[in-house]
Amino acid sequence: MDEALTAVDLNEATTQYDDAFRKISGLTWLPWVGQRFFERPPHQRLLVVGESHYFRGNTPEKRQADREEYLKFSHWTKQQVSDSHIKREWTTPTLTNIPKLLFNTSEIDHPRFWGDSAYYNFVQRPMDYHEKERPTPNDFVTGWKIFEEVVKIVQPSDCLFIGVTAANFFNLGGVSLHEIIDGVRPRVAKLESAGTTTKLIFVHHLGRCKSLSQWHDYLLAQHTDFMNWLGTESYAGSQSA
Repeated sequence: MDEALTAVDLNEATTQYDDAFRKISGLTWLPWVGQRFFERPPHQRLLVVGESHYFRGNTPEKRQADREEYLKFSHWTKQQVSDSHIKREWTTPTLTNIPKLLFNTSEIDHPRFWGDSAYYNFVQRPMDYHEKERPTPNDFVTGWKIFEEVVKIVQPSDCLFIGVTAANFFNLGGVSLHEIIDGVRPRVAKLESAGTTTKLIFVHHLGRCKSLSQWHDYLLAQHTDFMNWLGTESYAGSQSA
């Protein structure tokens, strides 16, 4: 992989905070920050938080080589957003379900939405897809230390975690549990950092979620302010050609 992203990859991303990100101990992959993210009102800035990147390969040797490439390529998270979310060259259920969760449709203006938003993966070491590897408790404990530093730079108003496991290791404040949906309790917390209060919303892992419409309704009912300002942007129904 080439360490430098191509011009088309950078059309909807900014690199102006990459130097600050690189100073964060333990940060393997630079977060995606849309070109227009910091033009948005401070109370209307969304950071979507995924869980893990996975390396692949049919043999141990190929998997090790893929793992090493992932560790060297600090732009991998950005590349994923560009290739999957914006250019839509490939996808997974987890990634496809993000717009469905937020807008009840996958037909949105993807370049505009991701140009306005940020994306970050919580676990900063790659998982072995072949072995169905899952993050360890230490991955999540370490993840919160790194995440807090990312938030100081990005200063989002709202963070949508597309999985609930990280909340079980949150030690920077209290976590509220809401009523069970599809066997999973939504979680909510707040992070106070660098004079900014960020709302943390944890939903069912979108790769395993079977009731997206119920989770969408949950967001509408329990996180009204967030869904209202997101809805006023009219990302849905305005898909670019």
